[in-house]
Amino acid sequence: MNQVSIISDLIVWIEKNLEQPLSIDHVAQKSGYSKWHLQRMFKDVTGQVLGTYIRHRRLTYAALALRMTSKPILDIAMQYRFDSQQTFTRSFKKQFNETPASYRRGEFWDPTGLTPAIELNKNRLSLPEPKFVNMPQKTFWGITFKNNCNLSQLLDEENKLRTQFFYNYISRCNHKCENLPDKIYAFSRILKSKDNANEQELLYTIALDHNNNLENIEQVVSEGGLYLCFKYIGSPDEFCDFISQVHLAAMPALKVRLRSSSCVIEIHHNHHDGTAESVKDITHMECDYCVPVVAESDVNIQSNSSL
Repeated sequence: MNQVSIISDLIVWIEKNLEQPLSIDHVAQKSGYSKWHLQRMFKDVTGQVLGTYIRHRRLTYAALALRMTSKPILDIAMQYRFDSQQTFTRSFKKQFNETPASYRRGEFWDPTGLTPAIELNKNRLSLPEPKFVNMPQKTFWGITFKNNCNLSQLLDEENKLRTQFFYNYISRCNHKCENLPDKIYAFSRILKSKDNANEQELLYTIALDHNNNLENIEQVVSEGGLYLCFKYIGSPDEFCDFISQVHLAAMPALKVRLRSSSCVIEIHHNHHDGTAESVKDITHMECDYCVPVVAESDVNIQSNSSL
C-alpha cells in the first residue's frame, strides 16, 4: 500500500473518531507506524501537520455546533475532547478570532476558519467563480419536508429529501403525460431543534414558480436579498461534496458573512428530452447553488450599532 492510500485511510478513520481520544500516540497506534514516521508521512502527503489538522477539524465541528445547535458550550468543548472550557476558548479564538460565546450569538455568520476534511482519493471539484446576485422577493409553490438530524447527517438528509421529491413528482408527471418544467427550485434552511440540543431541524422545500396543483403544495415566499451563487454541473452523487466545499472551503476563503436565510438551489432541466421518463435515473445535473450573504456595508453598520 502506498503512502497516499495509507494516509487517506487514516484520514477517514480520524473523521469517524473526532469525538474520541486522538493524541499522536493514539493515531500512531492505529496506523501501525511510529509517531515520528507517521507525522513525517502525513506532512509529506498532505502538506499539513497531523496534530494541527485534527485540532482544526474538531474546532470546525465545534463551530458548526455553536451556530446550529443549542448545546451548552462546555458540553461542546467536552464532546471534542478539550480538557476544559478555558482551553477550548483559547483554541477556538485562535482559529476563529472570537470567543465561542461571541461566535454563537453573532447576527451574521463569519465562516472564516472553517476547515474542510482532506480527501486524497477524490478528484477535488473545481469550484467556478461565484457571482453576487441580488434576488427580488418572489412567490413560489412548493412542498416542504421537515426532519431532525445531527450535524453528520445533514447533507445525506438533504439528498434523501431531494430524491424523495423527484421520485414522487416524476411519477406524477409520467402518469399525466406532462413535461418537466425548465427549472425546479429548492430552499434549504437549518434551525436549532426545539426538542434536542444535539440536533437541527432541516427544512427542505422543493418548489416551482407556478401552482400546478400538486398534493400538499403550498405558497412559499422567498425573501430575496444578496446571494453568492455557484454553478454546478456534474453527477448528483458529487453534489454533496460540492456543497461541502462551498461552505467549508470557498466561503471562508472569500471572507463573506452569511445571513440567516434559506440557501437556494435553482435546478435546470435537460432540454434534450422533455419527458419525465428521461430523468428517472439522473446521471447529470446542472444547477445554481446560492448562499445568502450580507454586504460588507451592512456588516459595518451592524458592528457600529453594537458599540
